[in-house]
Amino acid sequence: MRTLYYITIFFFIKNYQSQELPNYNQISKNTFGLSITNSSFNGDLETLTKENIFLSTRSIYGLNYERTINHHFSLLSNISWGKLSSNNSFGNFESSIFQTSIENVFYFNKIYNNENKFSPYLSLGLGLLRFNSYTDILDENGFSYNYWDDGSIRDIPQSDSLTSAYLSRDYNYETKLENDSINYSNYSLFFPVSVGLLWKFKNLFNVKLFTTFNQLLTDWIDNISDGQNDKYFSLGFSINFFFSREGINFKKEKKQYLNIFDLIDSDLDGVIDHDDKCQKTPSNVAILKNGCPLDSDFDGVYDYKDLEPYSKAMLYVDEFGRSIKNISIKNSNVQFDTIIVKEVKNFIE
Repeated sequence: MRTLYYITIFFFIKNYQSQELPNYNQISKNTFGLSITNSSFNGDLETLTKENIFLSTRSIYGLNYERTINHHFSLLSNISWGKLSSNNSFGNFESSIFQTSIENVFYFNKIYNNENKFSPYLSLGLGLLRFNSYTDILDENGFSYNYWDDGSIRDIPQSDSLTSAYLSRDYNYETKLENDSINYSNYSLFFPVSVGLLWKFKNLFNVKLFTTFNQLLTDWIDNISDGQNDKYFSLGFSINFFFSREGINFKKEKKQYLNIFDLIDSDLDGVIDHDDKCQKTPSNVAILKNGCPLDSDFDGVYDYKDLEPYSKAMLYVDEFGRSIKNISIKNSNVQFDTIIVKEVKNFIE
C-alpha cells in the first residue's frame, strides 16, 4: 500500500514539473505609472537663466505606460496635463496644457531582470500639445496694469502727468490671449528629450528621477513671436508599477505547485510532512498531534520500544527504557539525553 502511494505521488509531481513555469526572476515587461514635474517656460516673454529658471515653475501631472522591448530598450507613452507660465515686469501669461507623447527609452544597464537595481537612461520622443493661454492685465478692481520704468505697477500710463496710484497684481489670469493679425493654432508638435535614473524595487515597482527638455514647434504660447520656437524644461519623478498577466498566472501556478507537497504524508501516520516532527514513524504506532510516538513515562524512549512503558521516574534508563538501578554514576557512561539524541537521529535517517 505504501509503495503504491509513493508511486502515485511520484508521477503526479513529475507531471506537474513537466509544465514549464515562467521565470519569475524576470521583471514584468509592462508598467503603469504616475508622474509629477515642475516645468519652467522659455520663450519670448522671458529667457531662462541660472538665476530665474525656477522662479515661474508650474506643475504638470501625468500617466504613463511603458513596454519593455529587450534588456536596454523600451517604448514609453505619456499623457499629461498642467500649466506653463512666465512673469516679468512687462507682461505675463499662464497657459493650461494637455499633451501626449511616445518615447523610445535606452537604458545603460540591463533592466529585464533583478540583477541591476539602478540604471541611467536617455529618451527621445514625439508629442502633440494643446495650449490655452491667458494673461493677467487687470487687478481685482478692474484697473489695468501700467508698468513703469522703475518696475512699479500703476493705474495710469507713465506718460500721464497726473497723480498715479500703485497697484499690485492679483495673479488672476482673466484675459484670453489672442492675436488680431495672425490666427495661430493652439496645437503644436514637440520633441521631448529626457535624461534620468531608474531605481527598481524588485518586481514590484520602480521610481524614476528625470529632467526633460521639450522643444515646441510653435512660437505662440506666450502670444509673442520673434521667430524662435518656444520651449520648456521639466524636473520631476515618477513611480511605476509592474503588471503582467503572466506574472499573475505564475503566482497561482506556483501556489498550486507548492500545495502538492503540503498534502504528502510519507509515513502514513495521519500527520502531513509539513507538520510532522518525527518522520518515518512505524505503522500502527500511537502518535501525538505533532507526529511523534507516545512516551508515556517521559524517559526518552518511545512506548513502542519501551520495555517498561510505565517505569517510575528514574534518572537513568537503558536503550529499551528499562530503569537502571544500583548503578555507580562514577563508572556509568549512560546519560539521560543520550537516548533522546539517538531516537531523533533514527527518525531523521
